[in-house]
Amino acid sequence: MQRLSISLKFHWPWIAWLGGIVMATFIPGNNLPDSIVFQKWMKPDKWIHLGLFAVLVFLALRSYMKQYQGRYYRFIYTSVLTISMGIGAITELMQKHMLTARNGNVYDFGADALGCLTGLIIFNLIGKKFYSNSMKHLKNY
Repeated sequence: MQRLSISLKFHWPWIAWLGGIVMATFIPGNNLPDSIVFQKWMKPDKWIHLGLFAVLVFLALRSYMKQYQGRYYRFIYTSVLTISMGIGAITELMQKHMLTARNGNVYDFGADALGCLTGLIIFNLIGKKFYSNSMKHLKNY
């Protein structure tokens, strides 16, 4: 039980964020705002997908790097990206096949994947500042 509490101590932010993503999956698409500022291919919902998954990856990387103090960084990066992109694929499949008020598509998944990569890049730029002691060996990654 103590091990579980230690894990939750590090991981509750990204787990809570993931819960928010799952809940947002059930919001009907017609309830999202329209804007003429965005181009046709980059509608507001794509920016939402990108932002949600960028924050998810950032929080997950932050928690795992804190827990493991920078060790296993390649495994952590690969695992977090793979799992996050898998979550993106699952949410799109849920929207396409299970929810009548939503329609999942490959462009939404592309925005999810781009968000995952964006979260990784932001973590590399910002996270190194906060975790410089535990991440000093990531300079060449």
